Amino acid sequence: MKRVFGYAHIGLALVVACQFIASPMYGGDLNGQIWDIVSIAMAIGAVSALIFATLRIRETEGSHDWGANVMLIASLASALFVWRLFLSSQVFDSAEKPPYEFRLLMWYGIDVLSVLVNLFVGRYLLRAVSRS
Repeated sequence: MKRVFGYAHIGLALVVACQFIASPMYGGDLNGQIWDIVSIAMAIGAVSALIFATLRIRETEGSHDWGANVMLIASLASALFVWRLFLSSQVFDSAEKPPYEFRLLMWYGIDVLSVLVNLFVGRYLLRAVSRS
C-alpha cells in the first residue's frame, strides 16, 4: 500500500511541476482546464500527505525526528493553503477572493510547496517499503 501511495505522490509532484513549467507556454482556456484537474489532484494529495505525515509522527513517538516534524508542518501548511484557495475559488466561487494577481501569486507558492511536500512524502513512503 505504501509503495502505491509513494509512487502516486511522486507522480503528483511531477505532474504539478511539469504543469507549472509548461502552463505559460500554451495559456488560455486549455491552461485553466488543466489547472482545474491538477488542483483537484493537489487537494486530494494534500490530505493524503497530511495523513501519512500524522502516521509518521505516531510511528516515531518519543524520538525527536526532525524529518517527521518538518513533514507534518509542511503537509499541514500545504493542506491548509490548497484547501483554502481551492474551496474559495473553485468550489464555492466565494465573493471573498483576493485580487487576481495576489491569487496567482498564492497559487505559485502553493504549487511549489505541493511539489516539495509530495516528493518528500513519496520518498518517505518508498523508503519505508524498502526497509521492511
